[in-house]
Amino acid sequence: ARLALALCVLLGDEVRAAALPAACCWCDGDTPVSERSTLDSDGRRHELVFSDEFETLGRDFANGRDKRWTAINKSDYTNGSPMRYMPEAVTTVLDRGAYMRVSSNASVDDKEWREYARPHRSLHITTANITADARLAKAVNKTFTGGMLQSWNKFCFTGGIIEISAKFPAGAGFWPALWLFGNLGRAIYKESTDGLWPYSFEACDPDFEAMNVPTPGLKQRISGCDPEPGFGLNPRQGRGATEIDIAEVADSKNGANGWLATSLQAAPAIPKFFRPAHGEMPSGYRADPGTGRWALDPDAAHAARSATWYRGLRFGGNESNTPPVKPFVNWYGAPYADTLAGCTEGLNDLSERYRKFRLEWQEGDGGHLRWFIDDAFVFGIGDEALGRYTACGQSPTDDAFLCEHAPKRTMPAEPMSIVLNSALGSWNGGASATRGSLPGHLYVDHVRVWQRADRLNVGCDPPDHPTKEYIDAHPLLYGEPVLPRSEDACKPIYPP
Repeated sequence: ARLALALCVLLGDEVRAAALPAACCWCDGDTPVSERSTLDSDGRRHELVFSDEFETLGRDFANGRDKRWTAINKSDYTNGSPMRYMPEAVTTVLDRGAYMRVSSNASVDDKEWREYARPHRSLHITTANITADARLAKAVNKTFTGGMLQSWNKFCFTGGIIEISAKFPAGAGFWPALWLFGNLGRAIYKESTDGLWPYSFEACDPDFEAMNVPTPGLKQRISGCDPEPGFGLNPRQGRGATEIDIAEVADSKNGANGWLATSLQAAPAIPKFFRPAHGEMPSGYRADPGTGRWALDPDAAHAARSATWYRGLRFGGNESNTPPVKPFVNWYGAPYADTLAGCTEGLNDLSERYRKFRLEWQEGDGGHLRWFIDDAFVFGIGDEALGRYTACGQSPTDDAFLCEHAPKRTMPAEPMSIVLNSALGSWNGGASATRGSLPGHLYVDHVRVWQRADRLNVGCDPPDHPTKEYIDAHPLLYGEPVLPRSEDACKPIYPP
Protein backbone atom coordinates (compact mmCIF):
# COMPACT_ATOMS: atom_id res chain seq x y z
CA ALA A 1 0.00 0.00 0.00
CA ARG A 2 1.33 3.40 -0.93
CA LEU A 3 0.15 6.51 0.81
CA ALA A 4 -2.07 8.58 -1.46
CA LEU A 5 -0.58 12.03 -2.03
CA ALA A 6 -4.06 13.43 -2.41
CA LEU A 7 -4.88 12.67 1.23
CA CYS A 8 -4.10 14.85 4.15
CA VAL A 9 -0.79 13.84 5.73
CA LEU A 10 -2.15 14.13 9.26
CA LEU A 11 -1.97 10.71 10.87
CA GLY A 12 -4.88 10.60 13.33
CA ASP A 13 -7.52 7.99 12.53
CA GLU A 14 -10.33 10.51 12.91
CA VAL A 15 -8.69 12.92 10.47
CA ARG A 16 -8.11 10.19 7.87
CA ALA A 17 -11.64 8.81 8.26
CA ALA A 18 -13.14 12.26 7.79
CA ALA A 19 -11.78 12.29 4.24
CA LEU A 20 -14.09 9.40 3.35
CA PRO A 21 -17.90 9.32 3.22
CA ALA A 22 -19.38 8.97 6.70
CA ALA A 23 -21.18 5.78 5.70
CA CYS A 24 -17.91 4.01 4.87
CA CYS A 25 -17.02 2.86 8.36
CA TRP A 26 -14.93 -0.04 7.03
CA CYS A 27 -12.87 2.12 4.66
CA ASP A 28 -9.21 2.93 5.28
CA GLY A 29 -8.45 6.65 5.11
CA ASP A 30 -5.21 5.83 3.29
CA THR A 31 -7.09 4.54 0.24
CA PRO A 32 -6.29 6.87 -2.68
CA VAL A 33 -9.12 9.14 -3.76
CA SER A 34 -8.91 7.66 -7.26
CA GLU A 35 -9.76 4.20 -5.83
CA ARG A 36 -12.89 5.18 -3.91
CA SER A 37 -15.06 4.22 -6.85
CA THR A 38 -14.57 1.82 -9.74
CA LEU A 39 -16.38 0.47 -12.79
CA ASP A 40 -17.18 -3.17 -13.38
CA SER A 41 -16.66 -4.84 -16.76
CA ASP A 42 -20.19 -3.79 -17.78
CA GLY A 43 -19.38 -0.13 -17.07
CA ARG A 44 -21.46 0.13 -13.86
CA ARG A 45 -20.14 2.33 -11.08
CA HIS A 46 -19.35 0.87 -7.66
CA GLU A 47 -18.50 2.76 -4.46
CA LEU A 48 -15.89 1.78 -1.88
CA VAL A 49 -17.36 -0.05 1.13
CA PHE A 50 -14.19 -1.62 2.62
CA SER A 51 -10.46 -1.17 2.31
CA ASP A 52 -7.21 -1.86 4.09
CA GLU A 53 -4.00 -0.36 2.68
CA PHE A 54 -1.74 -1.79 5.45
CA GLU A 55 0.15 1.52 5.74
CA THR A 56 0.82 1.30 9.47
CA LEU A 57 3.86 -0.87 10.16
CA GLY A 58 4.01 -3.51 12.90
CA ARG A 59 0.28 -4.13 13.21
CA ASP A 60 -0.96 -6.81 15.61
CA PHE A 61 -3.80 -8.97 14.25
CA ALA A 62 -4.34 -11.23 17.27
CA ASN A 63 -7.98 -11.58 18.28
CA GLY A 64 -9.37 -8.31 19.67
CA ARG A 65 -6.54 -6.13 18.31
CA ASP A 66 -8.01 -5.17 14.93
CA LYS A 67 -11.55 -4.28 13.91
CA ARG A 68 -11.25 -5.74 10.39
CA TRP A 69 -9.22 -8.90 10.85
CA THR A 70 -8.36 -11.82 13.12
CA ALA A 71 -5.12 -13.79 12.76
CA ILE A 72 -6.22 -17.19 14.01
CA ASN A 73 -4.36 -19.34 16.54
CA LYS A 74 -5.18 -22.90 15.49
CA SER A 75 -3.74 -26.07 14.02
CA ASP A 76 -5.13 -26.90 10.59
CA TYR A 77 -6.58 -30.41 10.28
CA THR A 78 -8.03 -29.96 6.78
CA ASN A 79 -6.45 -31.19 3.52
CA GLY A 80 -3.70 -33.08 5.37
CA SER A 81 -2.13 -29.80 6.40
CA PRO A 82 1.10 -29.69 8.47
CA MET A 83 0.36 -26.09 9.50
CA ARG A 84 -0.16 -24.34 12.79
CA TYR A 85 -1.56 -20.87 12.14
CA MET A 86 -0.27 -18.33 14.64
CA PRO A 87 -0.91 -14.59 15.06
CA GLU A 88 2.86 -14.00 15.37
CA ALA A 89 3.23 -14.98 11.70
CA VAL A 90 1.14 -12.02 10.54
CA THR A 91 2.11 -8.33 10.67
CA THR A 92 2.77 -5.34 8.39
CA VAL A 93 6.19 -4.46 7.01
CA LEU A 94 8.05 -2.33 4.49
CA ASP A 95 8.70 -4.52 1.44
CA ARG A 96 11.70 -3.07 -0.37
CA GLY A 97 12.23 -5.56 -3.22
CA ALA A 98 12.57 -9.17 -4.36
CA TYR A 99 14.93 -11.74 -5.80
CA MET A 100 14.18 -11.60 -9.52
CA ARG A 101 14.98 -13.96 -12.37
CA VAL A 102 17.80 -12.83 -14.61
CA SER A 103 17.78 -15.60 -17.23
CA SER A 104 14.88 -16.10 -19.64
CA ASN A 105 15.72 -19.82 -19.67
CA ALA A 106 13.11 -21.54 -17.48
CA SER A 107 15.54 -24.33 -16.57
CA VAL A 108 18.09 -21.91 -15.10
CA ASP A 109 17.87 -20.84 -11.46
CA ASP A 110 19.49 -17.42 -11.76
CA LYS A 111 18.20 -14.64 -9.47
CA GLU A 112 19.50 -11.39 -8.08
CA TRP A 113 18.12 -8.97 -5.48
CA ARG A 114 16.51 -5.85 -6.92
CA GLU A 115 14.87 -3.06 -4.97
CA TYR A 116 11.57 -1.54 -6.03
CA ALA A 117 11.54 2.07 -7.17
CA ARG A 118 9.11 2.67 -4.31
CA PRO A 119 8.79 0.20 -1.43
CA HIS A 120 5.41 -1.25 -0.50
CA ARG A 121 3.87 -1.06 2.95
CA SER A 122 2.25 -4.47 3.05
CA LEU A 123 0.65 -7.20 5.06
CA HIS A 124 3.27 -9.92 5.60
CA ILE A 125 2.50 -13.59 6.33
CA THR A 126 5.45 -15.89 7.07
CA THR A 127 5.60 -19.67 6.65
CA ALA A 128 8.39 -21.38 8.61
CA ASN A 129 9.60 -24.72 9.94
CA ILE A 130 9.13 -25.19 13.70
CA THR A 131 10.71 -28.63 14.13
CA ALA A 132 13.73 -26.93 15.71
CA ASP A 133 11.45 -25.98 18.62
CA ALA A 134 10.53 -29.45 19.83
CA ARG A 135 8.25 -28.26 22.65
CA LEU A 136 6.21 -26.05 20.33
CA ALA A 137 6.00 -28.72 17.65
CA LYS A 138 4.74 -31.26 20.18
CA ALA A 139 2.29 -28.82 21.74
CA VAL A 140 0.60 -27.95 18.45
CA ASN A 141 1.10 -31.36 16.79
CA LYS A 142 2.43 -29.68 13.64
CA THR A 143 5.78 -29.04 12.01
CA PHE A 144 5.24 -25.70 10.27
CA THR A 145 3.88 -22.32 11.32
CA GLY A 146 2.06 -19.90 9.09
CA GLY A 147 -0.57 -17.22 9.15
CA MET A 148 -4.24 -17.04 8.27
CA LEU A 149 -6.04 -13.71 8.39
CA GLN A 150 -9.85 -13.83 8.47
CA SER A 151 -12.54 -11.18 8.48
CA TRP A 152 -15.04 -13.82 9.70
CA ASN A 153 -17.88 -12.38 11.79
CA LYS A 154 -16.30 -8.93 11.45
CA PHE A 155 -16.49 -7.71 7.86
CA CYS A 156 -18.80 -9.56 5.46
CA PHE A 157 -20.28 -8.49 2.15
CA THR A 158 -22.71 -9.89 -0.40
CA GLY A 159 -22.00 -9.09 -4.04
CA GLY A 160 -19.81 -6.42 -5.56
CA ILE A 161 -16.14 -6.23 -6.52
CA ILE A 162 -13.12 -7.23 -4.45
CA GLU A 163 -9.52 -6.48 -5.41
CA ILE A 164 -6.41 -7.83 -3.68
CA SER A 165 -2.88 -6.85 -4.66
CA ALA A 166 -0.44 -9.58 -3.66
CA LYS A 167 3.02 -11.11 -4.11
CA PHE A 168 3.58 -14.78 -3.31
CA PRO A 169 6.21 -16.99 -1.64
CA ALA A 170 9.14 -18.04 -3.83
CA GLY A 171 9.67 -21.74 -4.42
CA ALA A 172 7.67 -24.95 -4.73
CA GLY A 173 5.50 -26.51 -2.03
CA PHE A 174 3.80 -23.35 -0.79
CA TRP A 175 0.02 -22.94 -1.10
CA PRO A 176 -0.90 -19.28 -0.64
CA ALA A 177 -4.53 -18.35 -1.21
CA LEU A 178 -6.80 -15.32 -1.38
CA TRP A 179 -10.42 -16.38 -0.93
CA LEU A 180 -13.96 -15.73 0.26
CA PHE A 181 -15.91 -17.99 2.63
CA GLY A 182 -19.56 -17.95 3.67
CA ASN A 183 -19.96 -16.57 7.19
CA LEU A 184 -22.22 -19.42 8.32
CA GLY A 185 -19.04 -21.54 8.36
CA ARG A 186 -15.56 -20.57 9.52
CA ALA A 187 -12.57 -21.48 7.37
CA ILE A 188 -10.60 -24.55 8.66
CA TYR A 189 -13.00 -24.95 11.63
CA LYS A 190 -14.26 -28.24 10.24
CA GLU A 191 -17.08 -28.72 12.75
CA SER A 192 -18.61 -25.47 11.54
CA THR A 193 -18.42 -26.41 7.87
CA ASP A 194 -19.58 -30.04 7.91
CA GLY A 195 -22.84 -30.21 5.96
CA LEU A 196 -22.48 -26.56 4.88
CA TRP A 197 -19.37 -26.49 2.67
CA PRO A 198 -19.69 -25.74 -0.19
CA TYR A 199 -23.46 -25.81 -0.64
CA SER A 200 -25.00 -23.06 -2.74
CA PHE A 201 -28.48 -24.52 -2.94
CA GLU A 202 -31.50 -22.81 -1.40
CA ALA A 203 -34.56 -24.54 -2.89
CA CYS A 204 -36.47 -27.60 -1.71
CA ASP A 205 -35.91 -30.47 -4.13
CA PRO A 206 -37.51 -33.77 -3.03
CA ASP A 207 -35.33 -35.77 -5.44
CA PHE A 208 -32.17 -34.29 -3.94
CA GLU A 209 -33.47 -34.87 -0.42
CA ALA A 210 -33.87 -38.56 -1.23
CA MET A 211 -30.36 -38.93 -2.69
CA ASN A 212 -27.38 -40.29 -0.80
CA VAL A 213 -24.36 -38.00 -0.64
CA PRO A 214 -21.14 -39.65 -1.92
CA THR A 215 -18.55 -40.41 0.74
CA PRO A 216 -16.75 -38.44 2.04
CA GLY A 217 -19.47 -35.85 2.37
CA LEU A 218 -22.45 -34.85 4.42
CA LYS A 219 -26.06 -34.05 3.63
CA GLN A 220 -26.86 -30.35 3.52
CA ARG A 221 -27.23 -29.40 7.18
CA ILE A 222 -29.78 -26.62 6.65
CA SER A 223 -32.30 -27.82 4.07
CA GLY A 224 -34.59 -25.79 1.84
CA CYS A 225 -37.32 -28.29 2.73
CA ASP A 226 -37.24 -27.46 6.45
CA PRO A 227 -40.20 -25.23 7.42
CA GLU A 228 -38.82 -24.55 10.91
CA PRO A 229 -35.00 -24.57 10.97
CA GLY A 230 -34.85 -22.41 14.11
CA PHE A 231 -31.92 -20.32 15.32
CA GLY A 232 -33.16 -17.23 13.46
CA LEU A 233 -32.85 -18.91 10.07
CA ASN A 234 -35.44 -18.36 7.37
CA PRO A 235 -37.95 -21.18 6.74
CA ARG A 236 -37.50 -23.28 3.62
CA GLN A 237 -34.16 -21.74 2.69
CA GLY A 238 -31.22 -24.04 2.12
CA ARG A 239 -27.95 -22.62 3.43
CA GLY A 240 -24.26 -23.23 2.99
CA ALA A 241 -20.70 -22.05 3.51
CA THR A 242 -19.84 -21.15 -0.05
CA GLU A 243 -16.20 -20.78 -1.15
CA ILE A 244 -14.90 -18.53 -3.92
CA ASP A 245 -11.15 -18.69 -4.55
CA ILE A 246 -9.81 -15.42 -5.92
CA ALA A 247 -6.37 -16.99 -6.37
CA GLU A 248 -4.67 -20.20 -5.25
CA VAL A 249 -1.01 -20.19 -6.25
CA ALA A 250 1.73 -22.75 -6.90
CA ASP A 251 5.17 -21.39 -7.78
CA SER A 252 8.07 -23.50 -9.06
CA LYS A 253 11.42 -24.03 -7.35
CA ASN A 254 13.24 -21.51 -9.54
CA GLY A 255 10.28 -19.18 -10.09
CA ALA A 256 9.66 -20.16 -13.72
CA ASN A 257 6.36 -21.48 -15.04
CA GLY A 258 4.33 -21.01 -11.90
CA TRP A 259 0.56 -21.23 -12.08
CA LEU A 260 -2.58 -20.18 -10.26
CA ALA A 261 -6.22 -21.24 -10.13
CA THR A 262 -9.38 -19.16 -9.73
CA SER A 263 -12.47 -21.10 -8.77
CA LEU A 264 -15.92 -21.62 -7.30
CA GLN A 265 -16.52 -24.62 -5.06
CA ALA A 266 -20.11 -25.81 -5.54
CA ALA A 267 -22.44 -28.43 -4.09
CA PRO A 268 -24.47 -30.46 -4.82
CA ALA A 269 -22.16 -31.97 -7.45
CA ILE A 270 -23.40 -32.70 -10.96
CA PRO A 271 -23.81 -36.38 -11.97
CA LYS A 272 -20.46 -38.14 -12.36
CA PHE A 273 -21.44 -38.88 -15.98
CA PHE A 274 -20.42 -35.29 -16.78
CA ARG A 275 -17.20 -35.22 -14.73
CA PRO A 276 -13.89 -35.81 -16.56
CA ALA A 277 -11.21 -37.96 -14.97
CA HIS A 278 -8.67 -35.96 -13.00
CA GLY A 279 -5.92 -34.86 -15.34
CA GLU A 280 -8.08 -35.02 -18.47
CA MET A 281 -9.48 -32.03 -20.37
CA PRO A 282 -13.30 -31.75 -20.51
CA SER A 283 -14.32 -33.36 -23.78
CA GLY A 284 -16.39 -30.41 -25.01
CA TYR A 285 -13.79 -27.65 -24.58
CA ARG A 286 -11.39 -26.47 -27.30
CA ALA A 287 -8.83 -23.71 -27.77
CA ASP A 288 -9.92 -21.23 -30.44
CA PRO A 289 -7.32 -21.34 -33.26
CA GLY A 290 -7.52 -17.58 -33.71
CA THR A 291 -7.55 -16.22 -30.17
CA GLY A 292 -6.04 -19.14 -28.27
CA ARG A 293 -8.83 -18.85 -25.71
CA TRP A 294 -10.60 -21.95 -24.47
CA ALA A 295 -14.37 -22.29 -24.88
CA LEU A 296 -17.10 -24.92 -25.00
CA ASP A 297 -17.62 -26.27 -28.50
CA PRO A 298 -21.33 -27.25 -28.57
CA ASP A 299 -20.86 -29.71 -31.43
CA ALA A 300 -17.93 -31.42 -29.71
CA ALA A 301 -19.83 -31.54 -26.42
CA HIS A 302 -22.88 -33.06 -28.10
CA ALA A 303 -20.74 -35.66 -29.86
CA ALA A 304 -18.84 -36.58 -26.72
CA ARG A 305 -21.90 -36.53 -24.42
CA SER A 306 -19.98 -37.66 -21.33
CA ALA A 307 -17.16 -35.90 -19.44
CA THR A 308 -18.27 -32.56 -20.87
CA TRP A 309 -18.14 -30.85 -17.45
CA TYR A 310 -20.02 -27.56 -16.93
CA ARG A 311 -21.61 -25.37 -19.56
CA GLY A 312 -21.43 -21.58 -19.18
CA LEU A 313 -17.71 -21.34 -18.32
CA ARG A 314 -15.68 -18.59 -20.01
CA PHE A 315 -11.90 -18.57 -20.27
CA GLY A 316 -9.77 -15.51 -20.98
CA GLY A 317 -6.12 -14.57 -20.90
CA ASN A 318 -3.78 -14.70 -23.90
CA GLU A 319 -3.02 -11.02 -23.50
CA SER A 320 0.30 -9.25 -23.11
CA ASN A 321 0.40 -9.72 -19.33
CA THR A 322 -1.64 -12.93 -18.93
CA PRO A 323 -1.09 -16.34 -20.62
CA PRO A 324 -4.08 -18.32 -21.96
CA VAL A 325 -6.35 -19.65 -19.23
CA LYS A 326 -7.41 -23.31 -19.43
CA PRO A 327 -9.88 -25.53 -17.61
CA PHE A 328 -8.22 -26.68 -14.40
CA VAL A 329 -7.81 -30.43 -14.89
CA ASN A 330 -5.77 -31.29 -11.76
CA TRP A 331 -8.84 -31.30 -9.51
CA TYR A 332 -12.53 -31.42 -10.37
CA GLY A 333 -13.62 -31.60 -6.77
CA ALA A 334 -14.55 -33.98 -3.97
CA PRO A 335 -17.11 -36.74 -4.76
CA TYR A 336 -19.95 -34.59 -3.40
CA ALA A 337 -18.77 -31.15 -4.58
CA ASP A 338 -17.42 -29.60 -7.78
CA THR A 339 -14.50 -27.25 -8.39
CA LEU A 340 -15.25 -24.95 -11.32
CA ALA A 341 -11.85 -23.45 -12.08
CA GLY A 342 -9.64 -21.71 -14.57
CA CYS A 343 -5.88 -22.28 -14.57
CA THR A 344 -3.36 -19.63 -15.56
CA GLU A 345 0.02 -21.19 -16.35
CA GLY A 346 3.47 -19.96 -17.36
CA LEU A 347 3.79 -17.19 -14.77
CA ASN A 348 7.44 -16.35 -14.13
CA ASP A 349 7.17 -13.55 -11.59
CA LEU A 350 4.71 -14.63 -8.90
CA SER A 351 7.27 -13.90 -6.16
CA GLU A 352 8.80 -10.86 -7.85
CA ARG A 353 6.04 -8.33 -8.28
CA TYR A 354 2.58 -7.47 -7.04
CA ARG A 355 -0.36 -8.44 -9.20
CA LYS A 356 -3.94 -7.22 -8.80
CA PHE A 357 -6.53 -9.97 -8.44
CA ARG A 358 -10.10 -8.78 -8.95
CA LEU A 359 -13.39 -10.63 -8.63
CA GLU A 360 -16.74 -9.31 -9.85
CA TRP A 361 -19.55 -11.07 -8.02
CA GLN A 362 -23.25 -10.61 -8.82
CA GLU A 363 -25.16 -12.81 -6.43
CA GLY A 364 -28.36 -14.82 -6.82
CA ASP A 365 -30.38 -15.89 -9.85
CA GLY A 366 -29.10 -14.28 -13.03
CA GLY A 367 -25.77 -13.55 -11.36
CA HIS A 368 -22.20 -14.25 -12.39
CA LEU A 369 -18.60 -14.48 -11.24
CA ARG A 370 -15.75 -12.89 -13.25
CA TRP A 371 -12.06 -12.99 -12.36
CA PHE A 372 -9.38 -10.56 -13.57
CA ILE A 373 -5.60 -10.42 -13.16
CA ASP A 374 -4.06 -6.97 -13.65
CA ASP A 375 -7.36 -5.92 -15.29
CA ALA A 376 -7.23 -8.76 -17.87
CA PHE A 377 -10.24 -11.10 -17.85
CA VAL A 378 -9.20 -14.68 -17.03
CA PHE A 379 -12.28 -16.70 -16.05
CA GLY A 380 -16.03 -16.39 -15.72
CA ILE A 381 -19.01 -18.43 -14.56
CA GLY A 382 -22.49 -17.50 -15.77
CA ASP A 383 -25.75 -18.34 -14.06
CA GLU A 384 -26.50 -20.98 -16.70
CA ALA A 385 -23.52 -23.01 -15.46
CA LEU A 386 -25.35 -23.72 -12.20
CA GLY A 387 -28.53 -25.01 -13.85
CA ARG A 388 -30.02 -28.49 -13.56
CA TYR A 389 -27.94 -31.41 -14.90
CA THR A 390 -29.54 -34.80 -15.58
CA ALA A 391 -28.01 -38.09 -16.74
CA CYS A 392 -30.11 -41.19 -17.47
CA GLY A 393 -29.25 -44.78 -18.32
CA GLN A 394 -29.84 -48.42 -17.57
CA SER A 395 -28.74 -49.87 -14.27
CA PRO A 396 -25.87 -52.37 -14.70
CA THR A 397 -27.46 -54.69 -12.13
CA ASP A 398 -31.12 -55.01 -13.12
CA ASP A 399 -31.47 -53.09 -16.42
CA ALA A 400 -33.81 -50.58 -14.78
CA PHE A 401 -33.83 -47.15 -16.40
CA LEU A 402 -32.49 -44.65 -13.86
CA CYS A 403 -31.86 -40.92 -13.85
CA GLU A 404 -29.43 -38.96 -11.70
CA HIS A 405 -29.56 -35.21 -11.47
CA ALA A 406 -28.16 -32.17 -9.76
CA PRO A 407 -30.73 -29.48 -8.98
CA LYS A 408 -30.30 -25.89 -10.06
CA ARG A 409 -27.95 -24.19 -7.64
CA THR A 410 -27.75 -20.52 -6.69
CA MET A 411 -24.98 -18.14 -7.68
CA PRO A 412 -23.48 -17.56 -4.20
CA ALA A 413 -25.66 -15.20 -2.18
CA GLU A 414 -24.30 -15.86 1.33
CA PRO A 415 -22.59 -13.04 3.27
CA MET A 416 -18.90 -13.74 2.67
CA SER A 417 -15.82 -13.11 4.80
CA ILE A 418 -12.30 -12.64 3.42
CA VAL A 419 -9.45 -15.11 4.04
CA LEU A 420 -5.75 -14.50 3.32
CA ASN A 421 -3.32 -17.29 4.15
CA SER A 422 -0.19 -19.18 3.16
CA ALA A 423 -0.09 -22.94 3.68
CA LEU A 424 1.81 -25.94 2.32
CA GLY A 425 0.12 -28.10 -0.30
CA SER A 426 0.49 -31.85 -0.20
CA TRP A 427 -0.57 -31.94 -3.88
CA ASN A 428 2.35 -29.76 -5.07
CA GLY A 429 5.24 -31.30 -3.17
CA GLY A 430 4.37 -29.79 0.17
CA ALA A 431 6.95 -29.70 2.94
CA SER A 432 9.61 -31.68 1.09
CA ALA A 433 9.49 -29.27 -1.87
CA THR A 434 10.17 -26.23 0.31
CA ARG A 435 13.73 -27.24 1.18
CA GLY A 436 15.96 -24.26 0.57
CA SER A 437 12.96 -21.92 0.22
CA LEU A 438 11.93 -21.43 3.85
CA PRO A 439 10.80 -19.15 5.27
CA GLY A 440 8.10 -18.29 2.73
CA HIS A 441 6.70 -14.78 2.43
CA LEU A 442 3.21 -13.73 1.29
CA TYR A 443 2.75 -9.98 0.88
CA VAL A 444 -0.56 -8.15 0.39
CA ASP A 445 -0.43 -4.52 -0.65
CA HIS A 446 -4.13 -3.76 -0.29
CA VAL A 447 -7.64 -5.22 -0.06
CA ARG A 448 -10.56 -3.18 -1.44
CA VAL A 449 -14.27 -3.90 -1.84
CA TRP A 450 -16.78 -1.87 -3.83
CA GLN A 451 -20.56 -2.19 -4.28
CA ARG A 452 -23.19 -0.47 -6.39
CA ALA A 453 -24.99 2.30 -4.51
CA ASP A 454 -28.34 0.62 -5.25
CA ARG A 455 -27.12 -2.83 -4.06
CA LEU A 456 -25.31 -2.10 -0.79
CA ASN A 457 -25.15 -5.23 1.36
CA VAL A 458 -22.46 -5.00 4.03
CA GLY A 459 -22.69 -7.07 7.20
CA CYS A 460 -22.52 -10.65 8.45
CA ASP A 461 -26.20 -11.06 9.39
CA PRO A 462 -28.38 -9.82 6.50
CA PRO A 463 -32.10 -10.53 6.97
CA ASP A 464 -32.29 -12.63 3.79
CA HIS A 465 -29.32 -14.82 4.91
CA PRO A 466 -29.04 -14.50 8.70
CA THR A 467 -26.12 -16.03 10.61
CA LYS A 468 -25.89 -14.40 14.06
CA GLU A 469 -28.37 -16.48 16.09
CA TYR A 470 -27.14 -19.72 14.56
CA ILE A 471 -23.49 -18.91 15.35
CA ASP A 472 -24.34 -17.76 18.88
CA ALA A 473 -26.29 -20.97 19.52
CA HIS A 474 -23.40 -23.22 18.39
CA PRO A 475 -20.27 -21.65 19.93
CA LEU A 476 -18.30 -24.90 20.08
CA LEU A 477 -18.38 -25.17 16.28
CA TYR A 478 -16.64 -21.86 15.62
CA GLY A 479 -13.76 -21.61 18.07
CA GLU A 480 -12.85 -18.53 20.04
CA PRO A 481 -15.39 -15.72 19.44
CA VAL A 482 -13.85 -12.83 17.54
CA LEU A 483 -13.66 -9.32 18.94
CA PRO A 484 -14.97 -6.89 18.01
CA ARG A 485 -17.92 -8.46 16.25
CA SER A 486 -19.21 -7.00 13.03
CA GLU A 487 -22.11 -5.06 14.52
CA ASP A 488 -19.93 -3.65 17.30
CA ALA A 489 -17.33 -2.27 14.87
CA CYS A 490 -19.52 -0.77 12.15
CA LYS A 491 -23.24 -0.46 11.54
CA PRO A 492 -24.37 -2.94 8.89
CA ILE A 493 -25.96 -1.75 5.66
CA TYR A 494 -28.56 -4.10 4.18
CA PRO A 495 -30.97 -3.76 1.25
CA PRO A 496 -34.38 -2.36 2.18
